[in-house]
Parts: sequence; C-alpha cells; structure tokens
Amino acid sequence: MIYKRTHLLFALLLPAALFAQQKKDSVSHLSLQQSIAYALDHQGNMINARYEVDKATAKVRETVGIGLPQISGTVNIQDFLQIPTTLIPAQFFGGPAGTFEPVKFGTQYNTTGELDASQLLFDGSYIVGLEATKTYKELSQKSLQQTSIQTVAAVTKAYYTILVNHWKLQMVIADVNRLDTLLNQTEQMYKSGFTEKMDWERLKVSYNNLKTQEKTIGKLVNLSYNLLKFQMGMQLNDSITLTDSLRSVPLSPEVEKDTSFRPENRIEYSLAQTNLMADELMLRRDHYSYIPSLALYGSISRQALGDQFQIFSASQQWYPTALIGLKMNVPIFDGLQKQYRTQEDKINVMEGMNSLNSVKLAISLDIANSTTNLENALADLRNQQENMDLAQNVEHDSKIKYEAGTGSNLEVVDAETALTESETNYYNALFNALVARVDYEQAKGTLYNKK
Repeated sequence: MIYKRTHLLFALLLPAALFAQQKKDSVSHLSLQQSIAYALDHQGNMINARYEVDKATAKVRETVGIGLPQISGTVNIQDFLQIPTTLIPAQFFGGPAGTFEPVKFGTQYNTTGELDASQLLFDGSYIVGLEATKTYKELSQKSLQQTSIQTVAAVTKAYYTILVNHWKLQMVIADVNRLDTLLNQTEQMYKSGFTEKMDWERLKVSYNNLKTQEKTIGKLVNLSYNLLKFQMGMQLNDSITLTDSLRSVPLSPEVEKDTSFRPENRIEYSLAQTNLMADELMLRRDHYSYIPSLALYGSISRQALGDQFQIFSASQQWYPTALIGLKMNVPIFDGLQKQYRTQEDKINVMEGMNSLNSVKLAISLDIANSTTNLENALADLRNQQENMDLAQNVEHDSKIKYEAGTGSNLEVVDAETALTESETNYYNALFNALVARVDYEQAKGTLYNKK
C-alpha cells in the first residue's frame, strides 16, 4: 500500500500548576502509517511487551553472572559474656583418675574479618540454563512482534472505520440536501394545488428518517475516533485529523493466488518453534543434572583475640588464615526426582511438537478462510457498487419524471428509500472488504513483518 506521507504535528500544551499538570487538547494530523507508528510507541500492550523484553535481557545477564567469580566479605564480632567451659581429666593436674576439672579457654572478644571467593568451573545445568534464558529472551522478542502485528491490525481497522463512517455521513448529508430541495418544491406545489398533501407527507417522513440517520452516523463517527485513539494509546480528549482517504486504499478486484505455503511467515508458528526449543533445552538440562559439577573456592581471614575490645587499636594483634580448595559435587541419589522430572520434560517436548503441527494446520486453514472471505467481500462490493449506481439512476429519473408531472410522488419516495438502502449496503460491503483485506494480509504474515 502507498499512503500519502505528511509531517506528524503534535501541539501539547502543559500549563504548570502547583501540585498537578493538566494536559490540554492536542491536534494531530495522522495518516494511517503515522497512526500505526504512534500506536507502536504508545499503546499499552506494546509498552508492556517491551518491558517483557527488558526483563528477559536482565534475566540473561543475571544467569550469566552465576558463571562469573562470586566474592563476598564478612565481619564477625563476638563478645563472650560467659567464656565457654571445657572439662579436662583431673589427673592432668594431679587429681584422681576418672574425674574432670572445668577449665575456660579463649578470650572474651573474638573478631574475624573474612573474604571468600568462588568460581564455577563446570556445571552442565548452568550451561543449558544459560541457553534457556537466551531462548526466553527470544520468546519475549517474538511476543513483542506478535503484539505489534495485533496492534497494526487493530489500528488499521479502526482507521478504516472512521474513513467509511465519514464517507457514509457525507453521502447521507447529500441525500438530506437533495431530499430537502425536493421537499420544498413539493410543499410549494401542494400550496399551489398541484399535488396532494399526502405526497408532501411521504417526502417529509423520508426526510425525517434521513435526518435521524445523519445524527446516528455522526455519533458513530465520534465513537470511531475514540476507538482509534484507544487502539493508538492516545488520550481520548486529544483531537486528531485523518489525512488519508478511501481513495488511497487499494482494493484490487482480484486476490493474489499464492500457492506456496510458508508457515514460518506467521509469528505464531515461530513462537511455537521457540517454545519447542525451550522444552528441548529443559530436557537437556535434566540429562546434564546427572553429571558432577566442579567449583574452585578460596578464603582469607584475619582474627583478633583479646580480653578487651580494641580492634581499632594499633597494638591489636591479628592472626591471618588463608585457604584454597576444589569442590566436586557428585549427584548420587535424589529420591528419583531427576528421573520423573525427565519424564515430565519428555512429555512437554512431545506436546510442543504436537502444538507446532497444530499451529501449522491452523495457519493453513486461516489462509484458506481469509482468502475465501476476501474474495466474497470483493464480489459483494462490486455487486453493491452496481446496485448503488442503478439506484442513483432510478432516483434521478424518478425525480425528473415527478417534476415534469409524468411520475408520482410514491415513485420518488421509493427511489429515495432504495438509494439510501443501496448506499448503506455499499458502505457495509466496503468496510467488510477493507477488514477482509487486513485479515488476509495478517493470515499470510505480510501485514507487519518487522524483524
């Protein structure tokens, strides 16, 4: 589609207040593409989808951090209000055998400062978990793309709704003006005795019905604007003006026959593939969980002992300690938890494969249905266009005959009613064709395909 490009103008007036700011109405001139661009930046679901991508990015970095060196420091200050007592055989001090002498060892104050460090050398579950977080990030990005497609479809349909309702309103206003002229002419003829009162009353009834329809459509136009602003994530009190028209919307009479079926063009299929990949990674994690993990660790510390608290004194004696070690964690038996978790993840993989096939079939059906719906909608649009053209000719001829005195007022009223009905049918067919075109492009995966 080729749309007229205009500059996006936003006039935001924000008068300052002491505790609050009140946003005045802004006026925006928007084409369809500009409306879509605004929605992709401001629509609530889009914002939340981008938040999910940010969360996934943070999760990946968090998982990466597990494999980096882990360093921690501790300071432990102890005040033994009662120093622990130890029993020592009394015979060590010359006492009788079999008896014990209570002795207190240690000092009242014990201060230790320690720095610990560890480095994961190998853990199969960590390696798979790191891949899984990247897959999670990919899922969030594809969910963002899916939300974008849904937003584009919703905004496009809402934009078309306004265009169709605007056109409908203009046609009804034209019908009202045309019938108002005929009504005035008939009233003058009635007052002059050239026609009956019933003829004027029939036209008056038709005129009143059209005026009611004009008010109804006018309200629908306002509702359509609110719907578009809602789909765009715009404040309802903002004012917008649409710069595109129905003439700029191409509606080819024929539907392109695309015999090549490419389910990968649909984001739903890509999401199903990524979900299956995530399930397979969980199964790999289960297999790696049987493999031992290896980690390197070390610690350095200093300890101060004394009967007085003087750790900040220069005379305080500190006693250093340092160690390094290698730790291997060997899984032996966990109550068969790994075995049953592996069974669960195998079932998840099979479900994922089945879901992928189901999505492929659903896409195939969606394309077939949307193609048929578009073909039917375009055929109906052509028929309604022909009917409206015929109704306009009948209305024009009946009016000429009535003014020439060779036709009846009833023919004019019937012609006006038929014209209004044919116009309504045409507008409905036009909107259905526009919506069917959007659904068709969405089914093929060409509506919005931003990588």
